[in-house]
Amino acid sequence: MDATTLPHAFCLEDRLWFLEMIIGIVVLVALNFLFKRVVKHMRHRALSTTSCWQEKLDHILYIPFQILMWILGSTLVFEILGRRFDVSFFEGYIDAFRSTGLVVCLAWALLRWKAVLQREWLNKEGKLLQIDRGFAQVIGKIVSIMIIVIAAMVVLGVWGLNIGPLIAFGGIGAAAVGFSAKDVLANFFGGLMLHINRPFIVGDCILLPEQNLEGYVEEIGWNLTTVRDKDKRPVYLPNSTFSNVLVINAARMTHRHIKETISIAYEDFPKIAFLVEALKDKISSHPDIDTHLPLLVVLNGLGESGLNLFVDVYTLQTRYNQFLRVKHEILMLIYKEMTKAEVRFSSPNMVITGQIKTFIS
Repeated sequence: MDATTLPHAFCLEDRLWFLEMIIGIVVLVALNFLFKRVVKHMRHRALSTTSCWQEKLDHILYIPFQILMWILGSTLVFEILGRRFDVSFFEGYIDAFRSTGLVVCLAWALLRWKAVLQREWLNKEGKLLQIDRGFAQVIGKIVSIMIIVIAAMVVLGVWGLNIGPLIAFGGIGAAAVGFSAKDVLANFFGGLMLHINRPFIVGDCILLPEQNLEGYVEEIGWNLTTVRDKDKRPVYLPNSTFSNVLVINAARMTHRHIKETISIAYEDFPKIAFLVEALKDKISSHPDIDTHLPLLVVLNGLGESGLNLFVDVYTLQTRYNQFLRVKHEILMLIYKEMTKAEVRFSSPNMVITGQIKTFIS
């Protein structure tokens, strides 16, 4: 190359770097414009259909994509300027900064997608699959932590940091923290298992026989579970308690058990067969008695003062006030049938006594 062509070459090189920068920016603008057109088309299409996942996709991707376009555009300008003016500072960090922006925007989009799915699940009504609000929130937090941790590890790897010693140090630190705060961790994982296994949910009536506690669950937290007892006092239980005690959930019972023993005078022994058949017919016709389960009306023994007539039935009413109403009606029915059959109690002072085998009142 002679002296006459050298200025022309420098002039062409000056134009090429500027032209390269303009072309890169134009390409990014075109991609941004195309993305907006696609989003607009999907939004209009979502308005004419019952499914609105396109509109949710717009909400999830729009802002992270815009930020990503700005990051790519700025890194492209700095990269070209660094090559043109021979600034070596940019060369070692442009690729890392660009990759970091891509990872951060992707993680941001995933977090927004998770939030949309969680909100959609919690707002579902009339579905066969009912998702507990507390369980959905816990799963959402776990997913968020996983996305943030994975994104942070990828970013550290992009910047050339060796994450192996960091993971080892984190493991040692986690072991030390776990040893010193084992009760807190036990409560945390106990609460997590309550949300996963769901032996009860907020609003359920539970009984803990070993703690002599019965009440309604008001809150299942990370550390404590709040139960309001029958005297309306709040009781705060560590979550680890539920991994070692018996829990009875009254909200999920299907029936309540009525079990009565009636003492009848020996003189009325010949009338027992007629009374038993009449009671079976009347009790089985009661609308709140489940006839698919055993319905027992039998002579169960010969007592010291009279004959023991045993009545054992199951009612469909599980709420306590409704159960008491059914029990009252059954006892009144027994008394009326005994009166019709002219069957007497074993003594004038004898009344109908019984035991209701239910755990929850």
